[in-house]
Amino acid sequence: MATTQMNLLDYLRSRTQVDLDSFDIEAAKEIGACIDCTSNQAEYYTELAKPSRKKLLQESVELTAKIHEQFPEVSFEELAVEVGAVKLAVEIRPLVTGDMHVMANPCYSCNKQKIVDTGKRFHQLFTIVDPQFDRERLVIKVPATWEGLQACRELKNNGVRTLATTLFIMEQAVLAGEVGCVSISPFVHELKALFDDTYKDGKSLLDLCVQAQRWYEQHCIPTKVKACATLGLDELLQLAGVAALTIVPDDLRALQSTRRSQAEIVGMSMFSNKTIRTEKMTYSSYLDEEAKYRMDFDAAEDGRAQYKLAQAITIFCDYQTKTECLIRAATAENA
Repeated sequence: MATTQMNLLDYLRSRTQVDLDSFDIEAAKEIGACIDCTSNQAEYYTELAKPSRKKLLQESVELTAKIHEQFPEVSFEELAVEVGAVKLAVEIRPLVTGDMHVMANPCYSCNKQKIVDTGKRFHQLFTIVDPQFDRERLVIKVPATWEGLQACRELKNNGVRTLATTLFIMEQAVLAGEVGCVSISPFVHELKALFDDTYKDGKSLLDLCVQAQRWYEQHCIPTKVKACATLGLDELLQLAGVAALTIVPDDLRALQSTRRSQAEIVGMSMFSNKTIRTEKMTYSSYLDEEAKYRMDFDAAEDGRAQYKLAQAITIFCDYQTKTECLIRAATAENA
């Protein structure tokens, strides 16, 4: 009897929401049919540094010069990075059907008020760049520090939707659900492993994605799990059934061009394990328990969670700085 073959991208789309992890408009056109589009400082730098984006970069600098006096709380370069991110998002928006995700400046990861200000400012910037933009489609990505998650709590109360990113342990997932994040992004691997092929980070966090989704289901919390930072197609197939997968263009292309037997790929999903789903997990509330949260977070994985979070924030901060340098160079060129 012939074995039924399935296209891997079609299969994943039948089990989970597939999102584009890029502001690369050519990739969005090529792959098509993605729901949400996500971004971060590395993506801003990569896109704005392309020769094909020179006009958009210059337009971002020019617009920033016109509106900077409306936002005196931030430097010219920081505001221009945000304007560039908004312009990239507005450009790619017609090619996806769901939400646009932009990331707050990671240098403010431990400053609640500055994160809150950034979330509100992004809403204003989208209206300035495109008055027709539906801000219900806007999600602000916030590093999942204590301060960042408390900022998400305040932003929710102000009608700003958030995603908790750089998430590595259940304690972060529990608090993200309590503060009202619309979604979380568990990092299956350390961020460094995605940027350095020689770096090996050990065990993946595939289980965390299953545990977090199960926790939210058990407690009727609407927060969705949007897994990211995977390595290889097998990990994506193991996550079939998660609420959403954030996938880079190269992996989307590989999925699109690969077929495997239906029996093989269906059996790979960790979300098909009914025994795992029925286990009851217990975590206490962290909503107003800063000391307890910090103690539990610091102790998690023998301190490894602290290291992973700090590493990820540092990498994103480096790209924030690189992007601001691009802005300075473009500003000098326009002078």
